[in-house]
Amino acid sequence: MTIKMHRQESARVTMPQRPISEQMREEIQQLAYRLYCQGGYEHGHDSKHWLEAERRVLEQYQDRLKKRE
Repeated sequence: MTIKMHRQESARVTMPQRPISEQMREEIQQLAYRLYCQGGYEHGHDSKHWLEAERRVLEQYQDRLKKRE
């Protein structure tokens, strides 16, 4: 269990999280598989699906960081 301090000097208790890189990799992997399924399970597009999933997930993380500021 970790405690995070906020600007208002209040503490919030949160559960430990997996390292962000592992979490992001898992999200990318799941989205790449969904793209493969949406593409009709056609082989030969794994790099394309992975790169698209990576782009989308990184964009989501960047948007979340901007909203925190």
